[in-house]
Amino acid sequence: MDLLNKIPKDKLLHFFVGSVILFLSLLVFNTLVSISIVVFVAAIKEVVYDDFLGKGTPEVQDFIYTILPCLFHLINILF
Repeated sequence: MDLLNKIPKDKLLHFFVGSVILFLSLLVFNTLVSISIVVFVAAIKEVVYDDFLGKGTPEVQDFIYTILPCLFHLINILF
């Protein structure tokens, strides 16, 4: 539990949103399309919403935390 307390809330929210998008898209699409959707949404959020529109702070770590559930899913299905 102590490890979760060290991860900033913002990063956990990115991980959660990435997980939800991945899960919902896997109900409709295959793995490759679902992962592509998560990566696309994460990139658009950081580049367009945060950077271009100036509504947030674009961070590479936010992008990584959003797509991290995809990596865990790939590890799960490959091993």
